[in-house]
Amino acid sequence: MIVTTENYQEVIDNLLPNKSWIVDVETNGFNAFTTNQLCGIGIGAGEETYYFPFRHQQGGNLVNTKYLKPLMEIMSQRESLIGYNIKFDLKFLEKEGLDITNIKLIDVLVMVRLTEPTTIRDLDLTTTIIRNYGEEAGSYDIETKKVLKTNKWHKDFSLAPVDILGEYCEQDVKWTAKLYEDRLLEIQESGQEDVFELECDLTKVLNSMEHRGIPIDLKYARNLIEKLDKRKNEVEKKVQVLLDDSEINIGSTKQLGEALNKRGIKSPVKTPKGKQSWNEEALSRINNPIAGLVRQYRTLDKLKSTYVESLLEPEEISILHTSFCNWGTLTGRLSSRDPNLQNIPRNHFKLSDRKFEADERKDIINKINASLSAKGKEPISHLDDEVLDTWGFIGDESFDENDPKEISIRRLFVPREDYKLISFDYSQMEVRVFLSYLGNPNFDDLLKRGDLDFHSEAAKLAFNVSENHPNFKTYRQAAKAITFGVIYGIGNARLAAQLGTSVEEAKQYKQNYFKNIEGSRLFINTVMQKVQEEKHLYNKYKRLYVIEPKFAYKGINYLVQGTSADILSERMIAVHKYLQDKKSNMLLQVHDEIICEIHADELHTVTHEIKNLLETNTLDIPLQVDVEVCEPSWASKQEVSFVAQNGLNWVIGGMLEKDIPVEETKVEDFIDWDTVEV
Repeated sequence: MIVTTENYQEVIDNLLPNKSWIVDVETNGFNAFTTNQLCGIGIGAGEETYYFPFRHQQGGNLVNTKYLKPLMEIMSQRESLIGYNIKFDLKFLEKEGLDITNIKLIDVLVMVRLTEPTTIRDLDLTTTIIRNYGEEAGSYDIETKKVLKTNKWHKDFSLAPVDILGEYCEQDVKWTAKLYEDRLLEIQESGQEDVFELECDLTKVLNSMEHRGIPIDLKYARNLIEKLDKRKNEVEKKVQVLLDDSEINIGSTKQLGEALNKRGIKSPVKTPKGKQSWNEEALSRINNPIAGLVRQYRTLDKLKSTYVESLLEPEEISILHTSFCNWGTLTGRLSSRDPNLQNIPRNHFKLSDRKFEADERKDIINKINASLSAKGKEPISHLDDEVLDTWGFIGDESFDENDPKEISIRRLFVPREDYKLISFDYSQMEVRVFLSYLGNPNFDDLLKRGDLDFHSEAAKLAFNVSENHPNFKTYRQAAKAITFGVIYGIGNARLAAQLGTSVEEAKQYKQNYFKNIEGSRLFINTVMQKVQEEKHLYNKYKRLYVIEPKFAYKGINYLVQGTSADILSERMIAVHKYLQDKKSNMLLQVHDEIICEIHADELHTVTHEIKNLLETNTLDIPLQVDVEVCEPSWASKQEVSFVAQNGLNWVIGGMLEKDIPVEETKVEDFIDWDTVEV
């Protein structure tokens, strides 16, 4: 029903007895933090659905000042709001005055993830409706979108007539309600009620973090884009000189490949179709300076386009608002989009200190000028050392804010006035969860140690060596690689490549590990057998994972990563509740790191309490959180130590990089099937 001035009060009277409302908003854009606004609200309760029009350019609207604010006040009094990807709707509703403080938020999209744990893509509402209820059920969406696109209303829904958009919105509400009812029953039947409640609480936490946003240093961003552009251009000129081709676009893989082939340079890597590949692996294996320069070019281009420019789109803003997704991964880990902050590099970059002799510099300038002349462009008279130097990763050194040769994407993120950015980073969280699954009492004391170094302990046990052994570092690296191999899945060949050994040696390392790390083989056997017999697993929080028997090894990853993710969610909820009456806020969650802005008035007490809250969990797994102050930006970290009765002692130190997990990969040969009893 389209709500009008005449029937408004009747509709409100029908809605009021319902403590839970299904909501869906229609807008004239997708970013609530710009000038975009809602143009209508769909509400469902009981058997009825209604559409409240407010900003349709063709008319038929309710007067905002008379009806919208009162509607927000009534909505603020509901016990729960239900929506599909509800955080999107909330941004626009809060913009109009909705107060969600006392409201339970239920995201049906998250419910779909819990009950369809194998579906990673195609989670939009229409696809979900069709997947569950058939093509006809979703036809309204397809047909309406055709009409909207034909009339060029699809980019701004406020252009659409009230009757067309209203019917469309009501259908969205109707099917969201249907999905909610069906998925709630499935959640109850699968025993995931506790995880469901956890996700409901987390939705409110994430919404708050998204709404707050994090400041961006726009001046640094602009300078960084300029610097990266300059370096890209100079690297491209050098490649063109070396290839003797002033017209080649090295950003074109096809042109690059043809140019390299002409000079007898072949790729050592093939594509699945048998063609030469010029990917990162291929270039890293080519012993030619051109390959190194192309890698530099690609690094610079990715830094500029993926990490800097994408943060500033669609327009330059001083506060960045990402969207956290608690439905975007199979394990349950958070992801983010628009922009994706999970992939912001921890490492920073720096020009090398190599200097060029005068004759070498002159020769390079002459070659570049020859190339420029061929293009009809002005010659250059000199090149800075910065231009001639090469770029490289720096992973374990502190970022020097004052060094013009150093850049960091994390340098873009800065605190608000009167706040400090504080990093709370879990130390070896997934290793700790892994040990808890092993159930080995010999590791209990180790877990309780604040300076946990399981990789060293594993090396001692697996390979019967002491820390005084001359090759102990090699054994420790082997133990570390195998541990993460167990968690994430790694084949014998890849393990051998990591360790610099033969495949047979790597296999022997793994066998020694399983033999001597008590509980590791039993854990694997149990998971594999469970998946093969029942095709599903539950983690420690009773989150369901459905796994095909041929991918049984993935169950280990799901259990460890998934449990770690749920611990993190549980703790974020606790921190959020603690901060409700504080000036301080949570801003970001990236992997196992949480970034908070702590107000100067609360610095010592709040920081200390957040650390305590993050280290406490309902599973009683001993956790350690490293605290660092990010000053003047996220790129620069200094350790924070706690001194009894004296608050915080800020200790100047370098940025501590934690173990970066191996990416989950499809590795069939991870398990030595001949040694595993199932």
